[in-house]
Amino acid sequence: MEMSQDLNDLLDRIIEDTRIRVKRRKKGKIPERKGDILRLSSAIKRKDKAIIAEIKPRSPRDGDLIGTRDVLSLAGEYEEGGAAALSVLTSPYFGGEVENVSKVKRSVSIPVLYKDFVVDEYQVRESFGYGADAVLLIESISPVAKLLDVVDDLGLEAVVECHSAEELENAVNAGAKLIGINNRNLRTFTIELETTARLAAYVPKDSIMISESGVKTPADARYLFKCGADALLIGTALMKSGNPKEFINLCSSSL
Repeated sequence: MEMSQDLNDLLDRIIEDTRIRVKRRKKGKIPERKGDILRLSSAIKRKDKAIIAEIKPRSPRDGDLIGTRDVLSLAGEYEEGGAAALSVLTSPYFGGEVENVSKVKRSVSIPVLYKDFVVDEYQVRESFGYGADAVLLIESISPVAKLLDVVDDLGLEAVVECHSAEELENAVNAGAKLIGINNRNLRTFTIELETTARLAAYVPKDSIMISESGVKTPADARYLFKCGADALLIGTALMKSGNPKEFINLCSSSL
């Protein structure tokens, strides 16, 4: 079987396993939220070049990324490095768990983004209970219009992730204000930074554009900011960096 087919099957397995996981979690009780809601949009606007630093314990392709470190020490390093916000992966496929959201939320003073393959409004409500300030919705996977209503009712914000002009148009029509452009094709896992350059023109001027995936060097960050990105979401490169604080600083100060 070809690698591309394996990866295509992986996404389908992740989505199906997520549905099963959500069904199981619905039998439990969502905790009562503690802590104020911080506006991700405001945090991004306060930075000239904003970095959303991601806590990504593992990757299906790269394996373990966190090593002997823990999520709280990483969160502290990211905030000290000048990150505008933190993204916390909660999918088991990435070594995540929803409890990490509340742990991180209690330890930092910047917004926390709940990142998973959101297929059910329960996950949005769960993200709220565990303290997230914003949630990631994937246009090709999530029922975006319906979930944005839930997001608004809870007082949260949503980053709606897109990979094509059609998805971006759908996201805007659904009311998305924070547009995530994923440079990674979720079906093939290939990365093209040019995706941000290609789709930037479709992002409304009053929206916030977040470029996701593919930043390996400060030069990559410089390119994406020149494409018009208001913020970059960086995961694997930060997890692999020997000095996350310095890497954030270099990426956010790229001219």
